[in-house]
Amino acid sequence: MAEADAAEKDVDNIIRVLVATDNHLGYAEKDAVRGEDSFTAFEEILELAVSEDVDMILLGGDLFHDSVPSQNAMYKCIELLRRYTFGDKPVPLEILSDQSQCFYNAVNQSVNYEDPNLNISIPVFSIHGNHDDPSGFGRLSSLDLLSTTGLINYFGRWTDLTKVEISPILIRKGETKLALYGLSHIHDARLVRIFKDFKVTINCPNESEEDWFHLMVVHQNRADRGPKNYLPEELLPAFLNLVIWGHEHDCRIEPEVNALRDFYVSQPGSSVATSLAKGESLKKHVGLLEIYKTKFNLKPLPLQTVRPFIFESIDLEDYVDKLTLKQGDASTKVYNFAIKRVEDMIEQAKTLLTGHPKQPTIPLIRLRLRYTDETYMFNTIRFGQIFGSRVANGADVVKFEKLIKRTKSDKVNIDKDAMQRVMEVENTARVEELVDRYFEEVKDKNPLKLLHSKALAEVTYRMVERSDNNAADQIFKFYNEKAVEHLMDTLPAIENINDEIENFRQRYKADDLLKMLDDFGVKTEAKSSLANIKTSNEADLSDAQVTSSARATGRGAGRGAGTRGRGGAAATRAKAKLDVSVNTKNSSSAAQGLLEASSRGRRAKATVTYVVSDDSD
Repeated sequence: MAEADAAEKDVDNIIRVLVATDNHLGYAEKDAVRGEDSFTAFEEILELAVSEDVDMILLGGDLFHDSVPSQNAMYKCIELLRRYTFGDKPVPLEILSDQSQCFYNAVNQSVNYEDPNLNISIPVFSIHGNHDDPSGFGRLSSLDLLSTTGLINYFGRWTDLTKVEISPILIRKGETKLALYGLSHIHDARLVRIFKDFKVTINCPNESEEDWFHLMVVHQNRADRGPKNYLPEELLPAFLNLVIWGHEHDCRIEPEVNALRDFYVSQPGSSVATSLAKGESLKKHVGLLEIYKTKFNLKPLPLQTVRPFIFESIDLEDYVDKLTLKQGDASTKVYNFAIKRVEDMIEQAKTLLTGHPKQPTIPLIRLRLRYTDETYMFNTIRFGQIFGSRVANGADVVKFEKLIKRTKSDKVNIDKDAMQRVMEVENTARVEELVDRYFEEVKDKNPLKLLHSKALAEVTYRMVERSDNNAADQIFKFYNEKAVEHLMDTLPAIENINDEIENFRQRYKADDLLKMLDDFGVKTEAKSSLANIKTSNEADLSDAQVTSSARATGRGAGRGAGTRGRGGAAATRAKAKLDVSVNTKNSSSAAQGLLEASSRGRRAKATVTYVVSDDSD
C-alpha cells in the first residue's frame, strides 16, 4: 500500500509531455498516393498522446507545410485536434506566469484549458516554424487561427525583429516547476546578428533558477550550413536544461549533451518525409518527456504509420571496372544496373512495414547515382515508369548527381602573411577592398594572367553585398568571350600568346570595366564596388596559385569560347593555349578563398560583419 501511495505521489509530481516537430500537414496533399501521409502520421501522434496519458503536447514548429494552408489541410487539422485533445479529463498544470504576455490571439488571453467555454483534456503548446510563420496582410500565422479557436496555445511569437525578449511560461505540477521558453523561427542570419549584438533577452523566473526545469523549444538550422546560416547551440543560455530543436528533419531524438553549455539537445525530426534525402529515410520518432523537479527522461516513441523510405547513394566511379563502363554503351549498362538496385530496395522496404493498418505500403525509393562522366546518364522519368504503382515516387526514383573529383590543386592557396598585413590596415570597410588590397600585397609573387583585380573585387561585391549568385558566371563569361575575341583579332604566334593576354588584361582595367560590362549585357549595380576602390592599386595574383571548388563560381568556366567563324592554324593554336590560360574556376575562387579566410581573422571581423549584415532575408 505504501508503494502505491509513493507511485501515486510521483505521478502527481511528474510532468509528462509528448514532443513532436515538423508535422508539415498538407504536404503533397494533392498527390493521389502520398496525399494523406502527413495527416496519418499526425493522427498517430495524437493517439500516442492519449494512450500515454500525457499532460500536454509540445510542437516545435512547421505544423503546416504552407504558410497559407489549404482549406482541406486546415479542416483536417481542426478535426483531429478536436477529436483527440477535447474531453472531460482535468488538466493538472497550473500556469503561474502572466498569461496575457505568453499566448497570442487567445480569446481570453489565457491558456485554452482555462477557458470556461472549452473542454480541453490535453493542451497543445506550439511555436511557429519557417513554413507556417506570420505572413500577408495583418502578419498572421495559421497558428493564430488555431489559437483564436482555442485549439492550441501559440507561444514564442516575436513582434520586434530589432530585439527579442523571451519570457517563459511558468508551469507547476505538484513539486515540479517548469519554465517553458519558445523561440519561433527567425531568419538565421538575422537571429545570429541580434544574438551577437546582445539584443536577445531571455528572462528567468524571479525565484532561484535552480528550482526550475528550464525547457526551450526553437525552430532554426542546427547543422552548420555556413557563417550566419545556422544558430550555434553555444549562443543559447547555459541555465537551460533541455532544448527541443525543430526544423531539422533527420531524427536525433536521443538527448545530446552540449559540453560548452552543459545542457541537452533533442532533435525529434519530422513526422513525414518532405524530401527524398538521406536524413528523411531515418526511422521517425516522437518523444515522451517526463520531468521531475530538475531531472528528466526522454523516451523515443517510434511512429508506426510512416511510409517506408529507402535511400541509397552509389558512386559510379567505384563500378567502372565491374560494369565495364569505359567500353560500349555505358548508359545502358548503368540503366540495367539501376533497375537491379531499385528492385533490391523495394524488397528491402518490405522490412519496414510495421503491420499498422493505417501505414502506407507503397514505399518511397531514392537511388542517388553520383557520376563524373555524363555518358553514364539516362532518362530518369522513363526509368521510373518501369516500376509503375510499386513505388510512391515514380517520377524521381533515380537522381543523378555530379561528382567533382578532388585534386591537390583544388585547395585555396592563400598567402597568410599577406592576408594578415591586409587585415591590419585600418578603415577597411568593405570586403571587396580587402580583396583588392590582398592582390596589391602579392602582385610581385603571383601576378594575375588574365583577370584584373578589380574584376574579382566586383565579383566579391556582388556575391556578398548584393547576394547575386550569378555574378561570377556573368563576369567570368564576359572575360572568357572577350579574351577569345581579342586573340581572334590579333592571331598571335604561340610564343607571343602570353604577351597578348597581358595586353588584353591591361586593356580591361577598372576604369572601363563597368562600361564594358554594360556593353556586354552584364547588369551592374547602381552602387558598384569599383567606384570605391582606388584605381592605383594594380594588384596581381597568379590564377594557378589560387584555386577552389566553390560551386557558386565554377559554372561559367570554359563557356563562350567560340572562334566566331575565323580559323586557321594560328587561331586553333591560340584557342588551345587560351583553354590552358583562362581558368575561370580558379580565378573566381580567389575571391571565395579570401572571403573564407577573412571570416576567420579576428581583425577582419568588423569588415565581414559590415558587409554581410544585409537586412534583406
